[in-house]
Amino acid sequence: MGSRRSTVSGLLFALTAVGGLSCGPAGPVLHPVRGTVHFEGQPAEGATVILEPAGGGGGSKPSGTVAADGSFAVATHPHGSGAPAGEYTVLVTWFPPDARSLDNPKNKLPAKYADPAKTPVPKVSVPAGGTDIPPIKLTAK
Repeated sequence: MGSRRSTVSGLLFALTAVGGLSCGPAGPVLHPVRGTVHFEGQPAEGATVILEPAGGGGGSKPSGTVAADGSFAVATHPHGSGAPAGEYTVLVTWFPPDARSLDNPKNKLPAKYADPAKTPVPKVSVPAGGTDIPPIKLTAK
């Protein structure tokens, strides 16, 4: 009876260990990030805010779409709402809603807002617990 119990215990241990290995990583710890974007004083509804890790680097880039009132909240695909803690360059693009079906969609904003080396939007720091980004006010100049 002892060897049968030890076999069953060993089998249960092995299944538990394999089950634990089959679960993928939980992903990064995410913190809420919110803000507003206005272009020439009006809400930039439909614009996309992208947080690019400062200093470049790979991985996913948290992003969010601007709502009718100018507000946005970022999410990190495929992990969920929020962004990992860290320093980010803030980029903003604003393409038409049907941009994916167009041959050469045009960004409604000056190119500098989508260029990490030229964007005038201040960098942001996302601390543990999250942050509200100061209002982003964009102009055509």
